[in-house]
Amino acid sequence: MSQLYISRITTKGQVTVPLELRKSLNLKEGDYVLFQKKGSRLELKKMTPDFADFARPIRERFQKEGITPEDVEEAIKWARRRGGRE
Repeated sequence: MSQLYISRITTKGQVTVPLELRKSLNLKEGDYVLFQKKGSRLELKKMTPDFADFARPIRERFQKEGITPEDVEEAIKWARRRGGRE
């Protein structure tokens, strides 16, 4: 039998995973979760991060769009100079 839990979305779009679920899934601060949309439903899964798998779609998109590692480094430097300002 399924169990139901309710959580509220904050103004920043954040959701608190109820304590009982965090315990049962062994979710800890800093863990990654995956949201998968299935029709009108949303599935949440704990990620077991394998960085190569995690980074693959990003790497493939960068290659497709011709973004080089140097471009990424330059973008990081630019963002750091701005200090997070909009």
